[in-house]
Amino acid sequence: MRPRVLIVEDDAATREGLRRILENGGCDCDLAGDGERAVYYLANAKYQAVILDLALPKLSGTDVMEYIASTTPALLESIVVVTGLEAAEIRKLFPTICETLSKPVLPSRLMAALRRCLQSSGSVSGISVA
Repeated sequence: MRPRVLIVEDDAATREGLRRILENGGCDCDLAGDGERAVYYLANAKYQAVILDLALPKLSGTDVMEYIASTTPALLESIVVVTGLEAAEIRKLFPTICETLSKPVLPSRLMAALRRCLQSSGSVSGISVA
């Protein structure tokens, strides 16, 4: 079974690049360009992981994580934050998130982080490292 991943990134080119990396690695992806759309997807579908930027329009990445914490807290363990912000600050707010990666992110680092998240959360692990 291919893991279903929600990619939340406001930059269209980055969002599309992340989608290509994950789909080539064996994931099915939905894309959200802002926090409001991400919450809509999260309310209407089940995801094994979330790739999340923090600096988003409409609702911030922090707002999205607060929504996840209130509705499906176990999913926090399968969030990979991809951001230009300081990872230590993010971990203070949400210590259970799986990984934080700095932009720009290498495809191999993204896939390795996603694999660790899926394995540690007990989700499907049939993805390849690109």
